Amino acid sequence: MVCIAAFIVLLFLSAVSAKYRKLLKRGWYCVTRRVTFRPCDSTFREEVKTALLAPLALKHPKAVKPASIAIEVSAWTMVLSLIISAYIVLHGGLNLIAFGTCNRQNPEACSLAAEACGIPTETPNFWQSLTRGDIVGAVRNEGSAWADTFRAVPNRFRNWDATNYLPEFPSYRGGYTEGKPLALEVIDPGCGYCAQLSRNIAEADFTDTHNVTYVVYPIMRDGHLQFRNSELFAQYLTAIKILEHDTDRASDPADWFLLDQLFDEERIGRAGGQLWLNELASPDEVKDQIQQWLTEHGYSAEEIAAVVDKTSSPEVASALASNRDIVENSIRTVTIPTFIGGGDMRFGAVSVEDLRGMK
Repeated sequence: MVCIAAFIVLLFLSAVSAKYRKLLKRGWYCVTRRVTFRPCDSTFREEVKTALLAPLALKHPKAVKPASIAIEVSAWTMVLSLIISAYIVLHGGLNLIAFGTCNRQNPEACSLAAEACGIPTETPNFWQSLTRGDIVGAVRNEGSAWADTFRAVPNRFRNWDATNYLPEFPSYRGGYTEGKPLALEVIDPGCGYCAQLSRNIAEADFTDTHNVTYVVYPIMRDGHLQFRNSELFAQYLTAIKILEHDTDRASDPADWFLLDQLFDEERIGRAGGQLWLNELASPDEVKDQIQQWLTEHGYSAEEIAAVVDKTSSPEVASALASNRDIVENSIRTVTIPTFIGGGDMRFGAVSVEDLRGMK
């Protein structure tokens, strides 16, 4: 490993000084032999060690042997660290292409990820399994993670048709217009980046050229809701979609009105919609606020009672379970929001410029 470690060092030194390039060629010859499981050039190896140990041999001859061992250990450490780093960078880069984040276990921990909320995977990664003493599970989970990534990478470059991922009882912002192409959002009401995407869509006048619908997906983390009132809000959105489906109200859907009120930064005092929904409001306060908004939208007391009753129905539970299946098994995203439109899938709060460029 000494000649491989020396080659790595010489590679950097040669970039700043030509005098190391002759040694770099010898180092490369040694590396090619090592990686093809042939003996390394022992002369080059000994030259490297001699150059490092000669000054020590003159002053402290007894320290040469332990120093020689230390050089070998350091060389192994350097090479193994380089291999592990390259492995992590490669896997992270492929994940970034496939999922919009370099860390699937904790998507928001990736500094290169899109502006988005992440859907964490419940499967422990290699190191988590290893620290639990589950060696077989560590290897199995790592292999499975690589397989998922390899399967997902080609999907990023295929044509994405939003009609293939429509939820049950789809609702369209401003109603459905025949002839317009379809675009679909995957959203969690509690995710602030979903609010940003909504504002970008409005600023880009995107609904003038597209039918826009959504799949609502409350994010789970370790078996619990990431945003505590998201599922409650999703139940109301879904109940409204079911009740308004194929009715006159579908041209001015109340679920979109609720999302607009929630995503309006000025609507709920200084707190903002997501902070209010996620941190400040109790479930009863959320219900009361939704019902007030429905009244503003023109709902009667009887219609509001029907919505409230529908939220706890098996039909709503089934629709939300279907949404979860679409997101996890069909779209296979770990990034909220995810946007499908213009034949492409995009992660995070798609910019106004990108929205205007879609056809």
